[in-house]
Amino acid sequence: MPWGNKKDIAYELLRMDSLNRRAINYLVEAYGRNGPRDSIGILFNEIIRCNPDSPIPFIIRSTDRNARFERLTTTQQIDYLKKAHSLDSANVEAMYRLGKLYYELFMKVYNDDKDEPYLDYYSKSSIHYFSLLCEQDEDLKGTLKYPLIQLANYQKDNSKIKLFESYKLQSSYFPVSSFISLPNNWKTNYSVNVLEGRVNSKKEQSCKQFFKYNGVESAVFSINWYSKYLEAFDEPILCDYLPMKVFRFTYLRSFDQPIAIRIENSNDTITIYWKIFNGEYGYEFGENIESQSKKLTIEDWESIVNKISALKFWNLPTQENEILGTDGSQWILEGNVEGKYHVVDRWSGGIITSVCKALIKLTGLKIKEEDIY
Repeated sequence: MPWGNKKDIAYELLRMDSLNRRAINYLVEAYGRNGPRDSIGILFNEIIRCNPDSPIPFIIRSTDRNARFERLTTTQQIDYLKKAHSLDSANVEAMYRLGKLYYELFMKVYNDDKDEPYLDYYSKSSIHYFSLLCEQDEDLKGTLKYPLIQLANYQKDNSKIKLFESYKLQSSYFPVSSFISLPNNWKTNYSVNVLEGRVNSKKEQSCKQFFKYNGVESAVFSINWYSKYLEAFDEPILCDYLPMKVFRFTYLRSFDQPIAIRIENSNDTITIYWKIFNGEYGYEFGENIESQSKKLTIEDWESIVNKISALKFWNLPTQENEILGTDGSQWILEGNVEGKYHVVDRWSGGIITSVCKALIKLTGLKIKEEDIY
């Protein structure tokens, strides 16, 4: 369909819903790629006129994608976000974007010119907005502690360093710290962008360090993604699950039903549980078509434990910087043995394949070998 026809549809959507993000984003891209670029400003001015009390137009306008098409400066993005914040001081998206933009300005300027007088302002501004978020929602402390600790170290503010390091809240299926991989000196290395898991230093980039790390945003993406399936399965949170020894394999496939398999040892009584949804991986959930369990022998348990030990599971990195395909599966293997917790996440199995296949076999599920991918 030609751009013109699609623009007509987008404008029709806006007539029905003046804050429709898909329509706005499409029109911004259409004008950004094909012109006239001035139409982007006219579009947003009209949306703001129709929604004078809403922060949403300012937030949408300031996103990296739309700012790039409109060729906004970072200062302009910040100004729009401050307007959004003034309209709704509790808006999480506006506060996070403000904290992140000031954080990125700090990183850029620090690595370009360490004597820049604005460094103090940028770091304090980032701390301000991230701290506001933590005050509003304590669940965010577990993730925002990373940039906050780093910025407090730059400020040499020991009281804030201690405060931010005390943020250890765990409110999800997985500890954020498990999915974050940063260099040992990240707290005082201001070349390391802990949010995006990359480095700004040209020297480190040339040493192929640019994509080496997993930052906060990548960790949150993975955790939210996997947690929605485990929550739908009504599975327990294993990192807090201490009364028994337990391992769980969460198997998320592109073309088949998601599966969760959990094996537990309670005083040498071994039970394996498995659950299957009829919704495909990446799509809406269907009904829970199978939720079963059965008793196993202590020999079955020891077989799994021996496979776990052979992998040196407890020392494996949670994630590796691997190239993910578009079609395949995510394999997440967790273990908690008397309070010792670990999780390993691999695309299409990798090193944990043998253990996970053994768990599938113990359930008795009839999955053909060629269908395990």
